[in-house]
Amino acid sequence: RASKGTSTVLILGESGTGKEVFANAIHNASPRRYAPFIKVNCAAVPENLLESELFGYEEGAFTGARKGGKPGKFELANGGTIFLDEIGDMTMAMQAKLLRVLQEREYERVGGTKTLKTDVRVVAATNRNLESMIEKGEFRQDLYYRLNVITITIPPLRERKEDIPSLSLSLLKKINRQLQCGVEGISQEAMYLLREYNWPGNVRELENVLERAVNLIDDEISIQPWHLPPLLKLNNKPGSDREEVGEGLSGVLVEAEKEAICKALEASGGNRSKAAKLLGIHRSGLYQKLQKYNIKTP
Repeated sequence: RASKGTSTVLILGESGTGKEVFANAIHNASPRRYAPFIKVNCAAVPENLLESELFGYEEGAFTGARKGGKPGKFELANGGTIFLDEIGDMTMAMQAKLLRVLQEREYERVGGTKTLKTDVRVVAATNRNLESMIEKGEFRQDLYYRLNVITITIPPLRERKEDIPSLSLSLLKKINRQLQCGVEGISQEAMYLLREYNWPGNVRELENVLERAVNLIDDEISIQPWHLPPLLKLNNKPGSDREEVGEGLSGVLVEAEKEAICKALEASGGNRSKAAKLLGIHRSGLYQKLQKYNIKTP
């Protein structure tokens, strides 16, 4: 619905939830999809450079200014979409100048006298509480009303854990393409650990964890628990804050794993390498499990 119109969109959500991905998706599904999608991280550009970054500058506007001047992001985005990320980090002075652009659809280059018109769809995003900032005098109320036409709030990953399996497999495909790997999936045990973790870094952290796991894979064809960071496993040890149902499932998985290992060792006559092959895991992974469960071999 947001993509169909030209109204300003405000995307709210914690860091790492995928606000830029949503902004890009809105642009790609809109009538402006064939025009530019220009991104600006308002927190990453120094305060004294942000105005020229957004609106451009004329030749001789300041020392070091490029001959002939330089177009700003609003000029480059004309006809398309401009994504203003971390809008909550913009200074009050810049907020006033942005408000004018949103209201009048016009601006001037730094050092210029000519008024330029703009046809740009603005999508803004922040991980900060703008209403709280308004109360503290840190964000302009009139700008907030201009931005807050269509609001999309992206929930943190810990509040949508049912999405973790599909997100993980989608991210795994992306990582396989980037690293030119052929990891086929994620084991049931590893997925259980992923679903139990609270993900303070949200989807960005999930992607980093999966990329780490892919880099650690040796002979296996899927991600196993021992490929995941210790933090995820510590978070799921007995005594951590989990529901009783989770504790019960964890216990069932542990007992099933112990039984499978013992049967594989028995079938292989105590040969660890053969047992690892029967279980479909790497030898080092089997050693870790033997130590974890204190299983003795002949």
